[in-house]
Amino acid sequence: MIKEERQRLIIEKLNRDQKINLLELSQLLSVSYDSIRRDVIELEDKGLLKKVHGGAVANSYLSFKTTQGFGIDNQEVLQLTRKAQKLFENHQTVLMDGGTTNFHIAEQFPKNLELTVITNSLPLAAVLNEHPKIETILLGGTYHKRYQITLGNEVMRQLEHFRADLYLMGFNGLHPEVGVTLRNYEESVLKQKMAQSAKKVAICSIAEKLHSVETYKVCDLHAIDILVTSLKPTDAALNDFRQNGIYVF
Repeated sequence: MIKEERQRLIIEKLNRDQKINLLELSQLLSVSYDSIRRDVIELEDKGLLKKVHGGAVANSYLSFKTTQGFGIDNQEVLQLTRKAQKLFENHQTVLMDGGTTNFHIAEQFPKNLELTVITNSLPLAAVLNEHPKIETILLGGTYHKRYQITLGNEVMRQLEHFRADLYLMGFNGLHPEVGVTLRNYEESVLKQKMAQSAKKVAICSIAEKLHSVETYKVCDLHAIDILVTSLKPTDAALNDFRQNGIYVF
């Protein structure tokens, strides 16, 4: 089956079901998981859908409560977000950008956790309404409807006034030689600024993002202090990152 036909079928299924699972779709179309994943990334780049952990949702279905329900069925993501809770302590100031991983991590915050969270993500700010002891600072700027985040020079200027204890960086690819990469240029520039606005930078990654590379570089690996993954800390796939001085758990 050629790529164009696969992508047409993906869009048709999304229009019908509003969400798709990559593994189920690869089995349905009798193609590899990686082929379906590349198709979904390409369709997302064209603005035709939104990629979430393990699948995709239609743009018309793009409330984060929906993507939350889709992602929480993914046991790897659930395990990752629970492990990530070890990053947080009372009275920290934490910088969190947009993306489904950070959203799910925020959902898992204990109700008694006392934080100040700085974010450019409207969905993340909204979910923090459920946490009475968390103060939320929402960075204003140009609103990106597709990703539901703020971007632009105004966000960059506001970041100059903050010094966070921890920055939780969302990303698309992490490679020991290339570093951290993204599929969106404007976001990559903003994340560079966010990293400069925090004492430590942490990344939370599912296995499929490790050793992968996307178009736009955010930073070298030495800019990352902590890597949280769904893998066991002793997994051989993490050796290259550990050897670069990153604390891995």
